[in-house]
Amino acid sequence: MWCYRRLLKVPWTEKKTNKELQMADVGERLLQQIMKRKLRYAGHIIRGSSEPLLQLSLEGKIEGNRGQGRPGRNWVDDLKEWSGSTSYGDTKRKVENREEWRDMVANPRTEDGT
Repeated sequence: MWCYRRLLKVPWTEKKTNKELQMADVGERLLQQIMKRKLRYAGHIIRGSSEPLLQLSLEGKIEGNRGQGRPGRNWVDDLKEWSGSTSYGDTKRKVENREEWRDMVANPRTEDGT
């Protein structure tokens, strides 16, 4: 519940019960906040505004082997899905256009249309 309060910017001094927070459709709003923050941060990294190591790690070009099992979901998969692109290259081109990227970050869409 502390995480819900932080992400939804509900101060701890505001007397809200856990049930009130849960009834306020917290799950959907929480998902929207996470999507917006991930998209905003990814745009920052892809445009090269930060260290090159961050961009390498986002693109998955770090050397080494991972353990057995199903491949994990990564940021690039989320970015492609949320931006409606078919490839990472298309997503990178969308990021370069700041106005288009800002509009997309303001209204992120999931695969199910929410």
